Amino acid sequence: MELDQIMEAYGFKISSSCSGFEWYVKNVEYKGNDAFVTITADDELHLPESVDEPVVVNITDHNSGDELETPQRFESLKSYLDTINPPS
Repeated sequence: MELDQIMEAYGFKISSSCSGFEWYVKNVEYKGNDAFVTITADDELHLPESVDEPVVVNITDHNSGDELETPQRFESLKSYLDTINPPS
């Protein structure tokens, strides 16, 4: 299974900024706030290339744009995915 398919199974979609940065994004409710989770490769604002690559995960308030948690680094995308509900 390709990485994009794996991420889609977890509810993430590819998104990008007008300046060319790319990340996986998923809308969530976090502590009563409409929020979104973004995942980027650890070294830059681009998509990870495999489930073994280190990533940074951010949770951001959808309305204000404020970070709701300090960005968290995971040793691999797989290690992050293991912490959330698996696809059904």
